[in-house]
Amino acid sequence: MTPPAGPGDPPASPQTDPNVPPAASVVQDGELERAGALLAAIVASSEDAIVSKTLQGVVTSWNAAAERLFGFTATEMIGQSITRLIPEALQYEEAEILAKLRAGERLERYETVRLHKNGHQLDVSLTVSPVHDASGRIVGAAKIAHDITARRVAERALQEEAEALETLNRVGQAVAAQLDLERIVQIVTDAATDLTGAAFGAFFYNVTDEANKESYWLYALSGVPREAFAQFPMPRNTAVFSPTFHGEGVVRSDDIRADPRYGKNAPHAGMPAGHLPVCSYLAVPVTAHTGGVIGGLFLGHPDRAVFTERAERLAVAIAAQASIAMVNAGLFRALKDSETQLKQIAAEREQFLQSERVARSEAERVGHMKDEFLATLSHELRTPLNAIQGWATLLRQKEVSREDHERGLETIERNVRAQAQIVNDLLDMSRIISGKIHLEVQPLQLHEVIDNALEAIRQSAAAKNIRIQRLLDSSIGLVRGDPNRLQQALWNLLSNAVKFTPQGGRIQVVLERVNSHVEIVVEDTGIGIRAEFLPYIFDRFRQADPTTARRYGGLGIGLSIVKNMVELHGGSVRVKSPGENQGSTFVIALPVSHVRGDDAVRSRHVVASPDPLEAFELPRLDGAAVLIVDDEADGRTLIARILEGRGVRATCAASASEALELLSRQHFDILLSDIGMPDIDGYELMRRVRVLDAARQAPIPAIAVTAYARPEDRQRSLLAGYHMHLAKPIEARELVAGIASLLRLTR
Repeated sequence: MTPPAGPGDPPASPQTDPNVPPAASVVQDGELERAGALLAAIVASSEDAIVSKTLQGVVTSWNAAAERLFGFTATEMIGQSITRLIPEALQYEEAEILAKLRAGERLERYETVRLHKNGHQLDVSLTVSPVHDASGRIVGAAKIAHDITARRVAERALQEEAEALETLNRVGQAVAAQLDLERIVQIVTDAATDLTGAAFGAFFYNVTDEANKESYWLYALSGVPREAFAQFPMPRNTAVFSPTFHGEGVVRSDDIRADPRYGKNAPHAGMPAGHLPVCSYLAVPVTAHTGGVIGGLFLGHPDRAVFTERAERLAVAIAAQASIAMVNAGLFRALKDSETQLKQIAAEREQFLQSERVARSEAERVGHMKDEFLATLSHELRTPLNAIQGWATLLRQKEVSREDHERGLETIERNVRAQAQIVNDLLDMSRIISGKIHLEVQPLQLHEVIDNALEAIRQSAAAKNIRIQRLLDSSIGLVRGDPNRLQQALWNLLSNAVKFTPQGGRIQVVLERVNSHVEIVVEDTGIGIRAEFLPYIFDRFRQADPTTARRYGGLGIGLSIVKNMVELHGGSVRVKSPGENQGSTFVIALPVSHVRGDDAVRSRHVVASPDPLEAFELPRLDGAAVLIVDDEADGRTLIARILEGRGVRATCAASASEALELLSRQHFDILLSDIGMPDIDGYELMRRVRVLDAARQAPIPAIAVTAYARPEDRQRSLLAGYHMHLAKPIEARELVAGIASLLRLTR
């Protein structure tokens, strides 16, 4: 028996194998042929491409399935390199495969990409096995290629659907969580551009302008910067855009330029120059649940036929999510707007209520101040009246001594002057409030104004042993102002200083120049001012102690008058005080005005302090016939008694009617009349008197003697025909001097 062949020995041939009979060899050869033929038939009929190649990659066999799969015939491929089927980027794979084959390795279901004859790529699964020769050497490879393109397409489609679903879910979650309209629209536009494969996307918001014409506002862009649309106007309601903005349905076009609606609207026959190139076009309306169109989602691509039915479905789904989110955002915005409006209304209401509370509080404060003022006014008026009435009663008694008689008269006169000062202050305050106060501006020496004011309070200061220090800068020349009003303001400050400075105190008056103005400083060592009251010190009717237990009198208007008088001169007044019982300092600042030399000469005559009226001897009025008209018996009797003491023949009338009757029958040299009288007042009386004057040689001189003491009352009296206007309470010497002056003019 022949020993069995070793691994390296070639297989024994039937013809040489002594153990095999010749007939058996024939049978074996036939079976091999049949097996080869069967194998060839199997390879030829296989649905998979079966290819054999050498270890150098040269194709040695190529079945029909390979022809169908790759497009190359066997003639075209046998003898050619297998790399002809491999894309350039995957050429490295062949070297790796051959290396593994040489190592005896088998590749199972290796998925890769190969090329068809026409150039398109195929997804294939390769099984590559090494081929051995009779000696067992690896001499080549057998490759089975299975077309998996359909499976790959299905897998990719499934993957794309999964990704699209994930994107839709993500978009849904994102827009559901958003209440900011701009953010929602941007998310939607980005998602639609990404899922549909668009090169760029835009969302246009649907609005209507004031002329009720359609207009669309660019709300979001994706895929391109906003500058790409910046130079173009907003899209109009053209034939292409109209279906979207009117909610008529989706518009999908492989080439919008071929659409019959394209380019039908002026001024552009299509896209404007420089516009992004749009070929593939997809537009989806975004509609609310009510059916109204919110806006439009527009997608474009420069290539043709990019948008598929699937892309349309995705865009519609995204538009539906956008609609819900945008409606919710709109409701939220409306709710926020309503909330803002409600807050604004509430704030305005609170502001109104606060204003009302402030106004009510202010009204209550003013009412309280008015009540306090009236109570103070009553007190300030009744106090001197009490002294007047008391001394008048005492002077009637027979046993009154000469000293008491003189003291009583002095007290009565002093209290009458005090009441007159109260009335004058009230009138001044009324003029200040109504803006009718008048200044007689002239050049003046502040030294003289200060000296006159100091002289007025010197006696009261001496009564309290108060020292007065006068420090006046002699280099300060003339300024412009009303000497009477400035003296009134200064007198108010000085009288307050005397009032609030205790016995043995000190008052210092300083006049100095500070930069472009002069300052008059009144400093005292009195009771001082509390810090919390300093801001209100110049307010009308405000007093540091308004209670009935207060130690000092006054109406609380003196400092307010000071402030207004000084401000009318273009100046200012300020106050400082360290606190209670530490004194106070008032500073009047007045602007320095340039005064010419001739004005200075005249001013010396204007501001020179005249001699007191008591120094002049009043003339006699002997024989003068004077008619006195006053409905108050005490008033006309007083005037008659004063004039009779100067030699006047006085006749009294209790009414205007009685006066007219007397004037029609008698001759009078002077007419004195009150203004406020019943039935016929003093103005009407004068008009009728002037009618009677037509029968006389000359009009009768007339003087109005009245308690109406405002400047406008004086002007009205003069316009009515009176020659003079004297305010009550009457100064006897002023009345006599006035009558004497009129008599001299008529004689």
